[in-house]
Amino acid sequence: MKKSKLGLSTLVMIMAFSLVLSACGTGNNAASNQGAADSGSNNESVVNNENADPFGKYDSPIELSAIRYVSESTKFPNGHDINNNVWMDFYKSLGINVNYKWIVTGQEQYESKVNIAIASNDLPDFMEVNEEQLRQLADAGQLADLTDAFEKYASDDLKELMSIENNALPSATFDGKLLAIPSTQPVIGGSAPLLWVREDWMEKLNLPDPQSFDDVVAIAQAFQSQDPDGNGKSDTYGIGLTKDIGLATTSLGLFNSFEAYPGIWIEKDGKLEYGSIQPEVKETLTKLQEMYKNKLIDPEFGVKDTIKMFESITSHKIGMVVGPSWYPAWPFWDMVKEDESVKWKSYPIPSVDGGTATVQMPFSVSHYYVLTKDYEHPEVIVKLANLYYQKLYSDEAEFDTYGQVIVDEVSIGVNKYSLVEVVNPNKDLIRQQELEEALKTNSDAAISSSETKIMFKEFQTFLDGTNPAGWSGYVANGPDGSMRQLRELNDQKKVISNSFVGAPTETMADRKATLDKLEQETFVRIILGEASPDSFDDFVSNWKKLGGDAITEEVNEWNASK
Repeated sequence: MKKSKLGLSTLVMIMAFSLVLSACGTGNNAASNQGAADSGSNNESVVNNENADPFGKYDSPIELSAIRYVSESTKFPNGHDINNNVWMDFYKSLGINVNYKWIVTGQEQYESKVNIAIASNDLPDFMEVNEEQLRQLADAGQLADLTDAFEKYASDDLKELMSIENNALPSATFDGKLLAIPSTQPVIGGSAPLLWVREDWMEKLNLPDPQSFDDVVAIAQAFQSQDPDGNGKSDTYGIGLTKDIGLATTSLGLFNSFEAYPGIWIEKDGKLEYGSIQPEVKETLTKLQEMYKNKLIDPEFGVKDTIKMFESITSHKIGMVVGPSWYPAWPFWDMVKEDESVKWKSYPIPSVDGGTATVQMPFSVSHYYVLTKDYEHPEVIVKLANLYYQKLYSDEAEFDTYGQVIVDEVSIGVNKYSLVEVVNPNKDLIRQQELEEALKTNSDAAISSSETKIMFKEFQTFLDGTNPAGWSGYVANGPDGSMRQLRELNDQKKVISNSFVGAPTETMADRKATLDKLEQETFVRIILGEASPDSFDDFVSNWKKLGGDAITEEVNEWNASK
């Protein structure tokens, strides 16, 4: 197998990027054990092996039909493909024969095709679903009850993993029945926002570190007007944004500066309220409109997705951006490897009142793995999750210097081919803390995972000057890196998540897409100056009339039932 030239730190962060893209726009998360009455499977959970070995092989091989997607970047060793790879060999070693009904490229296309499969009742035994699809299948009684299977077959590692995020299993439980295995993810490193600034530009213009939102505006003004790239042209802008205002990390941090939390439900006066309709959002939009008018914001943000924004960054047009901890891997490393004078530095999001703002991140689960109700082996989905964690994150896993797992002398991609992916939600925080301590002691003895030990070796070779590519990992996970800043914010309880982690309510399922579209169009039009900031008040009124009030009532009924 031809090895990738990317370092482990780069691969880990690019994996986080795919997570961010897939999570963008996810406002609410799947079910609770006080979900809608009469929802979920009517079948009792049946366990088929009295020995209940988490890794036990079936005496007679079983067949499992499945559907899935692969990313465009997924590659296979020579002679391997999605139907013939090391994970399929692992499954066969347990007596599980996986047969794909269909495979598509990309998550968006997959979710669309799943919707068609649900509507036509053409379902496989196993599939990955989002929270809305989980609710729909549960309400229709289409899912296998996994309650007994999880209790008897989940490995100690898997049970511990699911206990870290208190809402993980409850989010997949309907009317007392566990109907899915949550795909837990470490979202704080992949989604919580930080302020990234071209430090070399700040040094050139003699600008101080940003301590407040006013400082952010002043830096943006200097980057726009004082020719920081030295090309004699007025072609640079202070802040880069994408068109997904209020959804993508690139704008969330700016709202958080004003104590605004769009896209999530927040606690206010003993009730849950939708963050996007709060007065602090209007205040933020008013300020962003002013900044856009003064050319402090990329004038083309309204038509740019994340990739297009990255192109503006790497072409030296933008000097400041809000983003997650993994930005040093991409796009910043693309710049630094070409010109070592380029410097990027992260800061906690400054508050409009000075000091550090409280920032938001999504719930650690946005997708779930399910079995259809008539499948005879409900424990198989638990075994798949056990196997994933054992092969990738237990003491039995071994990582090489290219961010790949060595199992049975075969090098495989970390999460490319497996049907199931379950990751410690605190993985990013643990990794950074262990790396920091290892640097102090110059020893990896206290590091708990092979993956982190490899990253520590990359740090050592970066610091001794033999591995320039280690820059991205060190800037993100080093003692003064972006993950350290997020770890401190987390310790200070200045990172919040969605207060509603129940299934999409009945009105949400029917009206949320319309309301989200209204929200996005309104926010972008205000920033562009195509609408007055006072049009926000009309948006709030319309949001309430078009289903928002009903959704708020349903969300608070869920909250009261917990």
